[in-house]
Amino acid sequence: MSKLLVENVGKVFPPQRGGQPTRALMPTSLSVGDNDFIAILGPSGCGKSTLLRIIGGLETASEGRIMLDGTPVSGPGADRGFVFQSYTLFPWLTVVQNIAFGLREKGVPERQRLDIARSWADRVGLSSFVDHFPKQLSGGMQQRTAIARALANDPKILLLDEPFGALDNQTRALMQEMLLGIWERERKTVLFVTHDIEEAIFVGSRVVVMSARPGRIKADIVVDLPHPRPYTIKTSPEFVALKERLVEEIRAEVMASEH
Repeated sequence: MSKLLVENVGKVFPPQRGGQPTRALMPTSLSVGDNDFIAILGPSGCGKSTLLRIIGGLETASEGRIMLDGTPVSGPGADRGFVFQSYTLFPWLTVVQNIAFGLREKGVPERQRLDIARSWADRVGLSSFVDHFPKQLSGGMQQRTAIARALANDPKILLLDEPFGALDNQTRALMQEMLLGIWERERKTVLFVTHDIEEAIFVGSRVVVMSARPGRIKADIVVDLPHPRPYTIKTSPEFVALKERLVEEIRAEVMASEH
């Protein structure tokens, strides 16, 4: 059985101010195995984030269904950890308190939840910043905190919606390495939405390419690169060849959307 099963899921947004309904996502199917790291790639407005939000229970599908470990998804739940492009931290809580927030909501005793939170702070490189508040952190540190908060809750699947999109290139590259290192150690099931072709190849075990709006999956490509995956792999012939293939896939969709 697949860890996650997306079966003919589509989305139509209702009309605004007397206009027409907007079809954002064509009926789409996707099977995600346990421990898969799926990078979802596509042009702007193709429905990548809509699909992720439906899986996360933050949007309702117009048709089809989502199954997680054989159980239908009908709304948000602690079994899915969500990380957004904006950092969504609580400004009045410290790093360790932010990371522990979901555990507090689950009723985990204070000492236990703080131990778990400190452990995750260490794993994302924030052990020296556990008592800092979000305003005292860089953007990269804030996003490390958000990722640690999602993982501390021990979700069945981690959903990331362009989590590094607001970061500068150097910080983004370091965050990619950090996230990939965590996945190589923890082997969580991950869905990762991005616009960045190189990022998708570097972190993903599969790259799912979506068409221009209304979105549908047009390609599902296995990334057959070894682990652990150092940043130097980005200059390897295999990486470059895969990047060239994906550039053509995305270029065709961008051109289609303009017409």
